[in-house]
Amino acid sequence: MKGHPPFINRNPVTLSSESLLMARQLCERHDVKHIILGAIGALPIGLYRYNSKAIEMPPAFILAGGKGIRLRPLTLEKPKPLIEVGGRPILHRVLESLSEMGVNKAYLSVNFMSEKIEESISDGSLFGLSVEYIHEQEPMGTAGPLALLKDLNKIEELLVMNADLLSNADFRSLVAHHRKLGNHLTIAVREHLTSIPFGVIKVDNGTVSGIEEKPSYLDMVNAGIYCISNPVFSLVPKAPSDMPDLINTAVAKGMKVGAFPIHQRWIDVGSHADLQRAQDMFQEDS
Repeated sequence: MKGHPPFINRNPVTLSSESLLMARQLCERHDVKHIILGAIGALPIGLYRYNSKAIEMPPAFILAGGKGIRLRPLTLEKPKPLIEVGGRPILHRVLESLSEMGVNKAYLSVNFMSEKIEESISDGSLFGLSVEYIHEQEPMGTAGPLALLKDLNKIEELLVMNADLLSNADFRSLVAHHRKLGNHLTIAVREHLTSIPFGVIKVDNGTVSGIEEKPSYLDMVNAGIYCISNPVFSLVPKAPSDMPDLINTAVAKGMKVGAFPIHQRWIDVGSHADLQRAQDMFQEDS
């Protein structure tokens, strides 16, 4: 009708490549929120929706160098991050989740079967990211690989996480929380209920003061996701070390270390039981 905008866009922005990074760049360049994936004149193969993020996300540092011993024999032929859950490698899901949250750059720390990870991920463009590889010549633990990052002292902030985590946690909220409170290091945490199937005896100097039947304890546990600011990087030794050591050192130095509870789906795929739980979860979603 006259005076009304057309219902059909006869000149849509399209992209024949399946690169999510290129799709995002096109959206930003043309100031549009949707891009048709596929060649003009052919049936579309998909639709890319662009959601501009109000918060600028830091680069992600993903720890993908472990041997996955507890998942053998599966990890005798492929590294743990490439084990499939719901028909797709865990690391693919991790990278796409980060990309959806607005992360543009990711560092992948690799060691065990690193060539297979690099072959699978390449430059990261298919996941909407630019990926740079950090090669551990020896296993460096969960904090040590940070010391291998070139110009680490010039990086303002990093979102650090393990490569075997499946979660739909809101990383943007984690980063916003970290910045709002002025934390130097923020740890994503989850509630964990421990139930003891026995009566717990309270003893004081050999005298029983009471008994608590089958108690349960609720604790906050480390979810393997961190937001870390520049001052903490100077505490990372140039040697194998783990995140608990870095956290304790930061606390001892008087730095502000905070916790950010996550209540969304979260699975640390560290064992065959965890893997089966993840498979069941994605089967339910399909």
